[in-house]
Amino acid sequence: MRASLRRETLEGFVLGDVLRSQARAHRTEPFLRFRDGDVSYGEVDTTADRMARGLAALGVGRGHHVGVMLPNCADIVHLVFALARLGAVAVPINIDYRSELLRHVLATSDTRWLIVDAPYADRIPAIADRLPGLGLVIVRDGAASGVPMGALGKPAVEMSTLLARENGDGEVNAGVRFSDLQAIMYTSGTTGPSKGAMVPHALALTCAYDSLNYLDRWGKTIYCPLPLFHAAALWDGMLSALLGGGSIAIVERFSASRFWDDVRRFDARVTMSVFSMIPILLNQPPSPRDRDHPMETFYMGKSSLDEPLRERFGVRSVETYTSTEAGIATGSPYGEWRTGSCGTAHEERFHVAVVDEHDRELGPGEPGELVLRPKQPFVLTTGYYGAWEATAHCFRNMWFHTGDRVWRDDDGYYYFLDRMKDAIRRRGENISAFDLESEINLHPAVLECAAIGVPSELEDEDIKVSVVVRPGAGPLDPAELIAYCEERLPRSMVPRYVELVDALPRTPTDKVAKYKLREEGENGLTATTWDREAAQKDPA
Repeated sequence: MRASLRRETLEGFVLGDVLRSQARAHRTEPFLRFRDGDVSYGEVDTTADRMARGLAALGVGRGHHVGVMLPNCADIVHLVFALARLGAVAVPINIDYRSELLRHVLATSDTRWLIVDAPYADRIPAIADRLPGLGLVIVRDGAASGVPMGALGKPAVEMSTLLARENGDGEVNAGVRFSDLQAIMYTSGTTGPSKGAMVPHALALTCAYDSLNYLDRWGKTIYCPLPLFHAAALWDGMLSALLGGGSIAIVERFSASRFWDDVRRFDARVTMSVFSMIPILLNQPPSPRDRDHPMETFYMGKSSLDEPLRERFGVRSVETYTSTEAGIATGSPYGEWRTGSCGTAHEERFHVAVVDEHDRELGPGEPGELVLRPKQPFVLTTGYYGAWEATAHCFRNMWFHTGDRVWRDDDGYYYFLDRMKDAIRRRGENISAFDLESEINLHPAVLECAAIGVPSELEDEDIKVSVVVRPGAGPLDPAELIAYCEERLPRSMVPRYVELVDALPRTPTDKVAKYKLREEGENGLTATTWDREAAQKDPA
């Protein structure tokens, strides 16, 4: 099985074909695992065909865009493969979207059919009249949930109609190629409105295939508490399990209290994670069962957390440079990790470089923007759907510009510094917001924080940090926080401004939406912003 996937071409990298092949090899083995039971490879294959025939009966065909707004469940997996077999384009939608954000995704992706779970259907009427291209809403469990199908502002049908026998039977094969568009995946929009990255079949599957090698996860169970509408869970999780002949254990969301019990229940060896999960688990009270589990690796975990994670839980933290637009661009061979590094260049797929603002290549130790050129066809996004200026900007000078600032060492290991927008320029110094935030987050009264650059009266920028106080920690004096920073940080990194907030704004993928912080008040400063320099002038 493993050897059969080691191909030099991408011809077979088509979602529907890979599922068919794996279902023949592993028909009765579990592919999807849930707390209430398993779904075999063969069952997913058969259901995907039935749903594809049902969608075709409703007019869905090659090149059509279909929104999928479902929680973590078997049906979202069935639909991804059903659409792929028709040559249709899936548009996964965050289940928290509503109002203008939901309308933005549906409108800018040219979604013509929307498959939505019943609890979210009531969001459609308020935006229906501003979605002239949306022709049909398909509601999952609508009747059982009492959804008023005639009041959604668009024609609507039950999703159960997709499985009707009158839709026919047999295998569905629309002759899809690896170069065909499989999905439009919306980026989190940390620097503005989210954009739809166009994803060929080859991009999704090469990302999944590469994660198998970087994490040594062939034939293993992957635990996935991340949402399947996001590329990390869908590609590195579900598709990686498919390619590797393993299984994926899917839960609705991350829960620190249930995490280790789930891992034991599913005998999971790899966890799909976001950076915030590991500190949360490390902050849980110690337990005699901390090492009583089969887990081997967290992905993606910060490599800087590898040592505390290994010391307490006996688990490795694996970091690569991965994005929706490019899959895995850098990563370390399994076990050859370096603290703080996201690995070496994935030379089979990409030319990788670090460049300055004029796209001149920089040497080791010099920070700049990470840029990529593909060595294989369709392993990179083909652009942002309908956003041609943004596409041209990202692909300028024959490089794909990631928008991320990195540096590499003499051995070719890359180190992520920050989003380019998060690099604060203060008095001639380039300051990493990530480094600043990491230090402030160690303060015992701080739950989390976000640093941004704001205009300075002198030159460059001043630093503002928005801080969420840890529950039960009591009031936090901004002056005390600054004194803490002065003890631990270079003078250039000590913030001038402090804002105490109840919560930080988030993007759909749980990143801090710093563009919203920059838009607050006047250039990011509000009436409640504490100013260190003003306080020093007027101590009272």
